[in-house]
Order: sequence, then C-alpha cells, then structure tokens
Amino acid sequence: MSSTDGAEDFTPYQMPDLQPASARELKLMIKDWRTGRATKKLGEALHDAYIAILGLAMVGAMIVNVIISAQQVVAQCASDSCLSARAVLPWGSLALSVAVALTASRLFGPVLASAAEGFWLLDAPVDRRRLLTSRLASALVIALIGGAAVGALVAALTGSGLPAVLAWTGATGVAAMAAVTFAAAEQGVERRLWVRLLTYLFAWVGVAALGGVIAVAANWFSIDLGPDRSLEIALAVMAAGLLIFVIGLGLAVTRLRRIRRSRLTSGGALAGGISGAFFALDVGLVRDIVVEQRAVEIGHVRPKRGKGIGLQALTWREWQRLWRFPQPLLVVLATVAIPYAADALGLSRIAPVIGGIALFAALIPLLGGLRVLTRTGGLARCLPYPTSKIKLATIAIPAGVALVWALAITAAFVGFGEGAEQRSIFDAFLMALATGAAGLLGAVRWTQSKPVNFAAPMVATQAGAFPPGLTTKIIAGFDICVLVTFPMLLGGSPFWSIAIAGIVALFLLISVDADQLRQQQQEQQRMLDEQKRRREAAASQQKQRKR
Repeated sequence: MSSTDGAEDFTPYQMPDLQPASARELKLMIKDWRTGRATKKLGEALHDAYIAILGLAMVGAMIVNVIISAQQVVAQCASDSCLSARAVLPWGSLALSVAVALTASRLFGPVLASAAEGFWLLDAPVDRRRLLTSRLASALVIALIGGAAVGALVAALTGSGLPAVLAWTGATGVAAMAAVTFAAAEQGVERRLWVRLLTYLFAWVGVAALGGVIAVAANWFSIDLGPDRSLEIALAVMAAGLLIFVIGLGLAVTRLRRIRRSRLTSGGALAGGISGAFFALDVGLVRDIVVEQRAVEIGHVRPKRGKGIGLQALTWREWQRLWRFPQPLLVVLATVAIPYAADALGLSRIAPVIGGIALFAALIPLLGGLRVLTRTGGLARCLPYPTSKIKLATIAIPAGVALVWALAITAAFVGFGEGAEQRSIFDAFLMALATGAAGLLGAVRWTQSKPVNFAAPMVATQAGAFPPGLTTKIIAGFDICVLVTFPMLLGGSPFWSIAIAGIVALFLLISVDADQLRQQQQEQQRMLDEQKRRREAAASQQKQRKR
C-alpha cells in the first residue's frame, strides 16, 4: 500500500463541542463525592440518631420542667403592674434576637463559601447566584428557628397564653429572618455601616424594653397591655417582618452575583475555625478567633506609650486596652437591668444567679491580659513577679468595673416591685457584692482554664472515649457563679456567699496551680543535675592532677 493511500485514509481528530457545566451538575458532582466516600455504616448512623433523639428528649423535658416551674412562680404576681411588665418583656427578647442575628450576619456574611469552593467552584463559568442561593436559604432557616425558639421561651416564661406564645414565636422568628435578609442584601453591595448601626439600635431597644419592665413594675408609669393588645402587637410585628423579608429577599437574590469571592471565603474560613473550636469544646478559642477577625478588619492602630513601674504598668495597660475598645462596657451596662427585671417579674430569689451569670459573660472581654499571661507561661516567667501578683494586677480594672456594677444593682435587692422581697440596704449591698464577686470570679475561672488535652489518656464510658477534662471545661465559670450564689438562692445570709467567694479567690488568684509546681520542680531538678555534673567534673579533674 502506497503512502498516498495511507494519507487518504487518515481523518484528523476533532475536539467535541464542550459545554460548561451547570450549577446543578456541579452540586450533584459534589454530592456524589461526599456520599460516595462515606465510611459510616447504617447501624452506626441509626445509633447516632438514637442518641441524638434521646438527648433531645431529655433536654426538652428539662426545659419544659423549668418553664412550668417559672410559670408557677410568675403567676403569683397577678397585679396590674406586674402583668404589664411581663407583657413588655417579649419586646426586649425580639429586639435582642434581631441584634444577635445582625451581629452574626455581619461576622460571617451571612452568605459564605469554603476555601475549596472559592478556589475552583466560584471560578467556574456558571451563574454564581445559583450556587449561593442554598447558602442564603440555610442562613434564613437558622435565623427563623433560633428567633422562634427565643421568642417561644421568653413568652412562655412570662406566663402568657397559648395564642400569645405562638404569636410572639412567629414574630421573633420572622424578625430575625428579616434581619438576616437585610444583611444579605447589604452584603451584595459591600456595605456594613447600616448593619452595624441597626445592630446597636436594636440592642439598645432591647435594653430599653428591660428598663420599661422595671419602670412598670415600680409603678413609675403604667402601660395598658391586655392579652388581646399584646397579641395584636405581635401580629403587627410579624406582618411588618414579612414585608421587610420579601423586599430584602428580592434584593439579596438579585445581588448574589456581585458578592466578591474574598468576602465569601473569609466568612467560610471563620465558620470553619469556629466549628473546629466548638468540636474541641474550647469556647475560649472561639472568642480568640472572633477577636482576631475583628483585628484583621481594623488593620492597624496607633501605638501608645505605657506608664507606671512594675505591676502598675500591667494595670495601666489594661486601662489603655479598655479605653481603646470601650464597647464591652456597654454590655456590662446592659446587664445592670437583669437583676431589676428579675425582681420586677417576681423572680427575686433567682436574681443573684441570673445576675452573676450575666456579669460573668460580660466581663470576659475585659480579661484579655489575664488570658494572654495564663496561656503564655513563658511570657509570665519573663516578668520578675510571682504569678499571683501578676493576676491581681491584670484583673484590677475588671474588678473595679464589677464593684461599680454591684453598687448599681444594690437597689434591685432592696425590693421595689410589687410582691418583691423587702430587705435592708446593708443586706442588699452584701447580696449585690456577692453577685458581683460571683460574676468576676466566674470570668477569671473561665479565662484561665486550660484547653482540653485530647492527647491525655481517655476515660472509657458508655458513650465511648471521653477526655478527662472535658466536663470541667464545659462548665468552667458557670460552676463558680452557682457555687457563690447558692446560699442566697436557698434564702441564706449573703455572708456565706462572700465567704465562699473569698475561698474561691484564694484558689484562683493566689494559690499555685499544678502546672506551675511541676515546672518549678523540673527547674529545681535541672539545677541539681547541673550542680552534680559540675561536682563530678571537678572531682575528675582533681584526680587527674594527683596522678
């Protein structure tokens, strides 16, 4: 066969006309990758589902029991002022739920994507809106469920009827969902100012609602709110929230194409880091990640020179840190209303516990210096002072804030609402002081608690391997608040709570922990070994000289 015949038989390969994949095909491919590589068996999945359902049933039964007990206590306060005060409380929960939804939306996105998706999926020639619609829907569902749960819980605790509970449940859930929709619409045009302003606005509206509860209970002014009026207000709020939700959803879906990839992946990276920290049950690490995210957004600040000598320099640095970022003081100021609201609702017996836990959560941002020095042992050893004095110097400013907070809530324990327990000013001050000490010591306990060591030997339980320090890590801080306020919860003298607070402070701030003792023993052993080697070297040299 000649070369010309072979050339005639040759047909060049033609590339097929490739069409870009659609968003649905990409999602199906990702789903196939994830489900095709699953290693969990069906029996293991059913066992995990059984454990989850059983745990949910147990927790749900506990919550229902607490709600029924609270309703029985609240029902004892049946005056007009008390009923009006309880009717105002769902307003505060709704406003605070919206503020939390806006804060979480501004922090995460609310629309986000992982780094892997941003690397190749968002670069695909497909409509980005089709890829991100499901993310927006997930954020809206989470906001709806979370807001509805908060609204139902608060409305049930105030002793409202079933129609009012259902109405406030829907109103709070729809309001939170509308807030997330508004934040998503603003994310599409790269605006954060309005979201930040509305966050502060709704937060202070919630605090003002708590102040209204206090004022109505104290008969400073009256609000005529019957069950029918409260139901009408809840339905009106729900209708307004639905209107804002529809408008915001249209804008958010239209602007999904305009969200930058860097904005999507930053929220995904933050969510991934926080989920990993929650998986390790290290809430302190969660706060560190959030603080780092805020520092990255700010970029840089103007450095300031410190003042003082010795331990005064540490205290002055804490004051400079608070002066530079005074927003945590607003949270502390908002928690002042919680003991007053508890007294106004006829819950004065549990006001110390609630107030101590609220102050504990509010003081954590003020203890950044203590966290750095306790987590970085080398830095603390560089300072020529004992660890106890370093701790006292770093908590001086938060302790002053806690003392001012205790003075501000003293009137709440005197008893000003109808049906409240009346006390003398001295006893009220002691109860306020013990409550402030419980919150401060709880924050100190939470800040200097060490993370869970998953490398340590596990404890065998019915649920599998269990790290030994996991339980104490979860309840760190809460245990101190309950321990200090427990005598007052039982109706005992506040002197017992102050004595317990003193013992707890002795162990938290002055005593030496086990790790420090171990380090000191290792250092002493190293010095003894070094001296022994020197003596042996000197003895060997002396023997050589004699020879």
